[in-house]
Amino acid sequence: MIRHIVLLQIASHVAESDIEAMLKQLEQAALTTPGMMAFCGGAKLSSSGLAQGFTHALNIDFVDELARDAYLAELDRDRTGKRLSDMTEGGLGGILIMNINIDDIKTPDKTPDRKPQLRWV
Repeated sequence: MIRHIVLLQIASHVAESDIEAMLKQLEQAALTTPGMMAFCGGAKLSSSGLAQGFTHALNIDFVDELARDAYLAELDRDRTGKRLSDMTEGGLGGILIMNINIDDIKTPDKTPDRKPQLRWV
């Protein structure tokens, strides 16, 4: 599985309603992508002093890189990616994206008789 992590430095002049609409648009694109397993995203919760200007984040789990690539192609098709970069400080410089392999997730062994409760969305 692939975990797609996106950190955003949303510009201070962008209205909260526009930010919420963009996050909803990214969520809908993810939810309609075959092979998408989970989506979450929103504003950072606290100021630890380590956010380095990033204000929002989203995380999407995909079954594989092909599913992730299909999601990215959809963002290109409807120009969501461009609109998102228009909302961030420095355009693409205000977006950090990482993809990591999560095939070998570690969990605490507190209840060895229970499996992780993962569900298809």
